[in-house]
This record gives sequence, structure tokens and C-alpha cells, in this order.
Amino acid sequence: AAIHTPTSLATALGLVAAMLIGQVAVEVGLFTNEVILYLAIAAIGTFSTPSYEMSLANRLARLFLLLTTSIFGVIGFVGGITLWILYLARMKSFNVPYLWPFIPFSFKGFKDVLFRA
Repeated sequence: AAIHTPTSLATALGLVAAMLIGQVAVEVGLFTNEVILYLAIAAIGTFSTPSYEMSLANRLARLFLLLTTSIFGVIGFVGGITLWILYLARMKSFNVPYLWPFIPFSFKGFKDVLFRA
């Protein structure tokens, strides 16, 4: 229905449909309110990522966390986050650590990132 409506109405129609589907999913018992909130925040984060490649990487990381959480519960979520941070800490791009100003910590580099010279 959103395809055949004007763009101003399509946005409102999409918001109302998302709220109704979320409410029905909670009432049926498919999800809890917290899961709907987390999914909404993740969707907003997906749309606010400026780079297409970065949004694909975020999608893969989110899928990994979803799988570990669904299999192992809260322990899987904590373990997935820990593995993700360890992976980012060990990764290098052009022989520079990916989390460089933080790991290994460099005050001068951190200052240069925060304040433009």
C-alpha cells in the first residue's frame, strides 16, 4: 500500500504499520517490549550510517550478535560483544591498529582526533 501512496502519506503509513505490527507481536507473545525497542534502535542505527560498506559491516556484526544471543542467551550476548571488541582490537588497517587512539592509548593521537589542528 505504501508503494501506491504519495510520499508524505507513505511515511506516516509506514510508522503506523510498524507500531501496529509491534503491538500485535507483543500481544501474541512473539516478542517483549524490550526486544521491539532494541530492534527499533538497531533500525535507526542502520539508517543513520552514512557509508554503505559500513552499514553492511554493521549488519554482519548485528547478525553475529543475534545468533549468539539466540543460542546462548545473555551469556551469548556478553560473549559476542567481548569477541567483537577483541576482534576490533586485534585488527590492523594499513599497519595501524583499528582502535588506534584508544588501543594502544596515545594521548597526542586522541587529542588530534578530538580537536582539529
